[in-house]
This record gives sequence, structure tokens and C-alpha cells, in this order.
Amino acid sequence: MSVMAVARKELRQLSRDPRTLGVIVVMPAVLLLFYGYVLSFDVHHVSLAVLDRDRTAASRALVESMTAGEYFDLARSLEDGEQVRHALDAGEATIVLVIPKGYAAALEMGEGATVQAMIDGSNATSAQTAQSYAEAFVTAAGARLLADRALPSQPPVEARLHVLYNPDLSSDRFLLPGLVGFILMISSTVATALSVVKERETGTMEQLLVSPASPGAVILGKALPYGALSVIAAVLLMATARLAFGLVVQGSNLLLLLFIVVFVAGAEGLGLMISSITTSQQVAFQVATFATMLPALLLSGFVFPIRSMPQAVQAFTWIIPARYFLVALRGIILKGVGLEVLWPQGLGLVIFAAVTLGFAALRIRGGRI
Repeated sequence: MSVMAVARKELRQLSRDPRTLGVIVVMPAVLLLFYGYVLSFDVHHVSLAVLDRDRTAASRALVESMTAGEYFDLARSLEDGEQVRHALDAGEATIVLVIPKGYAAALEMGEGATVQAMIDGSNATSAQTAQSYAEAFVTAAGARLLADRALPSQPPVEARLHVLYNPDLSSDRFLLPGLVGFILMISSTVATALSVVKERETGTMEQLLVSPASPGAVILGKALPYGALSVIAAVLLMATARLAFGLVVQGSNLLLLLFIVVFVAGAEGLGLMISSITTSQQVAFQVATFATMLPALLLSGFVFPIRSMPQAVQAFTWIIPARYFLVALRGIILKGVGLEVLWPQGLGLVIFAAVTLGFAALRIRGGRI
């Protein structure tokens, strides 16, 4: 048989499998278009909370100068010092600006004034950018005062910066939690998807479908072994991060384990969904990889801050489970916060797990998995 004959046979087979054809031809162009709008190393729209103890025209002018452009977005105005830590713990703000009482009076008298900036260091990239922006804006505000009022050459406004949770802005402190979520998402989804498709190819899936077991029992039976292995893998990942990189969990280990279990359940549900729409292990692997690797890497806030993405892409990230898991991991590991702060992330993961596992159960009931 000639080369062209084999090639024609392969083309005919591909033409009968539009899903594989779509993955090979269409998916790369879609990914290029989608991620071309997402990928950017520029950090804009840093969330800013302000505790203005002075409440004067001068203090308001400083805040307005910082939020007038695209660098800072005023996320919240705080009423007292107790709200400063909560705003950072809950991720409501990347930086909290504290303007002391007497700020305007000190400037009027030609004395120096100091403002505090408390920065969330759990995301080293955003923290470094916020630190640079804050210093630049405060320095610019002082320069304008020097020019407008002929003040002494010493800068009248100084920023005193404090980085919390990761004072050294060490990259591994913020990368390691993201890597845990990234690895778990891929391994759990791909393993589950391949296991179901393999059973369909060998014919054993039909035996499960005609057995007395209910769809829920089949789902749980397929998910539990891989779920248990994934949880064990997560524990091993955390132990490795502790021993090799000195990453210490600041919060509750039990709460961390609970989030891992819910996240893995949702990832396995996604794997079961993918297995229900694919016909071969090769296609299942490709679809599972596309559905987990790139979103978990690029749309979760792991590498690129979500607030710097276009609005349409930001809206899309709400369906990415790694987004919720990453916030929870950094909150528990680096900040030591509890469920009273992280309950929105927990709710998001529970909804995702319920939707994916429920959809898989419906597909089994209809005999389409």
C-alpha cells in the first residue's frame, strides 16, 4: 500500500471523527485568540483600600491622585484600624493606605508627613508592583507640593511600606500553593477521564451500566479510588514543600485538607464529564489537558493577576475552580485565615463539584458515559 493510500485512509477516519478534528485544527486557533487577550505581564487595577484618619482635602487629594488612572482601583474605604488586616486577609485589597491624623496640618506647617502602606505579599508579583506604584505616587505627590508651595527640598510626604504574609517577597512562597492546585487539577481530571474511556474501549463500562448499581453508586465507585490517591498525593506535595522549601502552613491543616477533598471531587467530576464526550484515550487526554492545564495556569491568578485581565475574561474566571482553590490555599498556608474568611471559596468549590458530579451521574443514567 502506497503512502498516499495510507494518508487517504487516515483522512477518511479523521473526517468521521469531528471531535478529534476539532481538537487538532480548531482548538489551537481558539486558544491563541483567547489567551492573546489574557497574557500580559503588566499589572493594572491593583485593589486599594484606604483608612483616612485625617479626612481633609489634602488626604482626599492623595487618594484621588492614586485612583485617577488605571494603576489603582479604590476597593474599599475603611473606618478603623481593625478593618485593615481583615481587608488584606479576605483579599479585598492588595494594598491598604493608612493616612494619619494631622497629615494636612503637618504639610501646612512645612513638616514631613508619613503615610503607611500595608501590602499583601501572598502574591509576590502584585505585591512588588503595588509597592513600586505606591512609592511612585507618594513621591509624585510630594514633588507637586514642593513645586506648588515652595517647600523645603526635603520631600514632604514619605511612604512607610510594610509587606505582610511574605515580607521577603519570596517567589516560592506564592508559587508553591499555586503549583499544588495546578498539579492536583491536572492529575485528578486526566486520571479519571482516562480510566472511564479505557473501560469503554475494553467493554467493561457496559457491564457497569447494566448492573443493579445506581448512577450515584457508579460515580462514587469510580471517583473514590482516584480521589483517595489524589488526596494522598496532595499530602505528599505539602510535605515536600515543607521539607524542601520550608513552607509552613500558618492556618488549620484540617481546613486545608477539607478544601483539598472538595477540590479533588470537582476535578474528578470534570474528568467524568470529559470522558462522556470523548471516544478514545488520546482525545480524552487532549481535552482534559486543555480544560485543566491552561485555565489553572493562566486564569486562576496563579501567574497573571485577574484584576489586570479584560472584564470579559475576568467574568469567565468565575467558572475556573482553581481560582477559588488558589485563594483558599494562599489564605490558609500564608495568611493563616479560617473559614469565616474563605467561605466564598468553599462555596464556589462545592458548587463546582456538585455540578460536575451531577452532570456525570445524568450521563450515566442516560447510558452516555
